This record gives sequence, C-alpha cells and structure tokens, in this order.
Amino acid sequence: MIKKVAAHIRRYNPYSVYAAKSELKGEVGASYLTWMWWILDPVLFMFVYVFITVVVFKSQGEYLPVVVIIGLTVWNFFNKTVMVSVKIVNTFRGIVSKIYIPKYMLILEKLYVNFFKMTISFGIVVGFAVAYRLRPTIHLLECILLVLLLVLLTLACCVLVAHFGVYVNDLYNVVQVILRFLFYLSGVFYDVSERLSQTVMWGLNVGRLMVTVNPIAYVIDEFRKVIIYGQAVRVDLYLYWLVVSGALLYLGLKLMYRFENSYIKVV
Repeated sequence: MIKKVAAHIRRYNPYSVYAAKSELKGEVGASYLTWMWWILDPVLFMFVYVFITVVVFKSQGEYLPVVVIIGLTVWNFFNKTVMVSVKIVNTFRGIVSKIYIPKYMLILEKLYVNFFKMTISFGIVVGFAVAYRLRPTIHLLECILLVLLLVLLTLACCVLVAHFGVYVNDLYNVVQVILRFLFYLSGVFYDVSERLSQTVMWGLNVGRLMVTVNPIAYVIDEFRKVIIYGQAVRVDLYLYWLVVSGALLYLGLKLMYRFENSYIKVV
C-alpha cells in the first residue's frame, strides 16, 4: 500500500497544491486587508486569551503571550484541518462522482491551506520571541521534528474522521464536542507542565499524564520548552506519538482504499 500511496501523491499532489493556492487567494480576494488577516487573526485571538487568562483567571506568567500564541498556532492547525475533513467527501461529491481521485488528496488540500497559515503564525511567534529576548539554542532545530509529528498526527486523524464521516451523519457534531473538550485539556492558553506538575490523581502526576495520553498537549508543551526555555525534545514521548500517529494513518488509509468505491453511493 505504501507504494500505491506514493504513486498517487506524485500523480495527484499538483491538484491539491493548486486547489490550496486558489482557496488562499479566494479567502483574501474580497477583503480590504487581504493577506493581513492571516497575521491579525492569530494576534487578536492571542490578546483575547491573554486578557481572559490574566483578568478572569488571575494567572500570571513571564512569557504568557508567547505561551498562548504557540498554543493557538498548534491548536488552530489541528482543529481546523480535522473539522473540515469530517465532511470532506460530501463537500467534494461533485468531483469524486465524476473523476477518480484518492480521497485523502482532498484532505491534503485543506492541510496545505492551514499549514501555510500556521507558518505565518510561527513567524509571529518568532517576533514575540525576539521581543522577549529569548535566547535561541541548537534545540530550535527540533521544531522541525515537532512540525513533522504534528502534520502526521493531524493527517492521521483527518483520514479517519473523513472515512467514518461518510457513513455517520452526526459525526461532525460529535467531533466538534470532542475537540472542544480537548481544547481545554491541551493547555492551549496555559502551561500544562507548570500548572499541573504538582497535581497528583490516583497516584499519577497529572501533568505527565496529560502529555502521555493527549498528543496535542504533548506537541504544544514541547514547542514551548524548545522555543522558550531552550530544552530538548523528550525522545521517548516523541517516538511514542510518532509510532501511534503512523499506525493511525496506516489504518485510515487502508480503510479509505478499501471502501472508497462505496463512498459515492452513500453521499
């Protein structure tokens, strides 16, 4: 199956790239500020969450804006890509009913769009890091590994929800609720390791448990440690989530190839 996937990506990837570029151009075509919204959107959301964290929850942190913008950057990429993938086959039924295209190529188009926006957000992270005079270390290169893990994990989740979304009409609402719950457990606007490091439940360290059972919490936490504190990625957890993500992606692709001929009959 790996050879088949590689061959299909080589053949159909130009379509996904072209469609992603067209979508990005369409988003800003009717806007007065055009591409500036890609910068303003994460920055404004960051200020909202910083306000809520400081004023409402009375939390303090030396690098709070950096903590929040990193969390939002990772979360928005994952959340937006997964949500749009639930009904991806139904959304593009006009295309899949007329020509053959591997259904995960439709997901890749959305992933490219959100990856581009995530890149811009990470540029904002760099700006805040400079403003706070965070000292760069050699461990910054490990951000590349974290991005690869985030993309692999996101793609795996997207393929799975896209497959089951064809057959379960209510899956969109279910996934929306799950992601909303996951948002608060992932430490998007707070530091999981710091906030829950001393919390013990059933004899387990809650902070450690969070990053072990929640991959988004782990990725966000690692980005913050690498960028803010110059610490190395925890190799054991990285390999653990890399294997899990790869296995989930393989399962999703296998299901999609096996049942894709029946998709058009359902949608």
